[in-house]
Amino acid sequence: MKFKIAIGAFLLYSSIQAQEVTVKVSGGQSGILYESSLGNGDIKFGGGVGVGYTFFLNNHWGINTGVDILYNQNSFKLNEGTMITSNEVDDQMSAFEYRVTPKNYQEKQHFVSFAVPVLLQYRASISKQSQWYAGIGGKVLFSGKQNIKASANELQLSGYYPDADLVVDDLPSHGFGTVSNWQDKTSVNLKTTFLASLETGISFKLKEKMQLYTGVFADYGFSDLVKNTENSNIVPYNPNGIENTQANGVSGNKMIVQKSNYFAAGIQIKLGFSMLAKPKGKAK
Repeated sequence: MKFKIAIGAFLLYSSIQAQEVTVKVSGGQSGILYESSLGNGDIKFGGGVGVGYTFFLNNHWGINTGVDILYNQNSFKLNEGTMITSNEVDDQMSAFEYRVTPKNYQEKQHFVSFAVPVLLQYRASISKQSQWYAGIGGKVLFSGKQNIKASANELQLSGYYPDADLVVDDLPSHGFGTVSNWQDKTSVNLKTTFLASLETGISFKLKEKMQLYTGVFADYGFSDLVKNTENSNIVPYNPNGIENTQANGVSGNKMIVQKSNYFAAGIQIKLGFSMLAKPKGKAK
């Protein structure tokens, strides 16, 4: 009974408050902020679209939620002279250290993600036709697979056998040798993460119950997007030959990438449609 009364009171309260539906487009830097001791990762231009819903508690404060679809891009380049090693077993069941030394190794990366925000929004009037607004809160980010296009001018693939103190680097049929003008595609699973989110800007009244929002935003992830391990090379060892050397990517190797936090910042434009009458009085 008490639950029904609480729901009824909430619905009654909602009916006399201003509510707003928004559609949004955004653009700016959007991708993974890498921390790496063996290379450099850059966040490229990305963007998104979204729909939102704001429930205003009073003239100044509201709660905003919705769904955003985001496109994210990165590039990554290994430092020249870097050797990536991993522990492997060959086709004779002998353990060895697999060594990959690339020249001009780089990756182009992109992925699509979905974000569900929950922001506390504040607004205050600047003039009769405009308002300043700001929002702070968090988002849950659900990401699809990171798609990777890797390339290198050359891959030197060799094996070091510590028991014999022997380096094998010219046995192509057994996975050791040099691959020139190499490129391949792969994908990496990304994890769900939580973001801290900020936004601010100015809104303009276009007509009754329609607002244009212009502003900036920033999102930062609290945890790594990529699950990586120490023993994952940028290309896997293939005991059957070097002709079809495949890519693993750099983000799965903890020796290369120590941190992989999500980051986005840029501009956004929203069109807001008021659903119900606004509370009496003007925002100050």
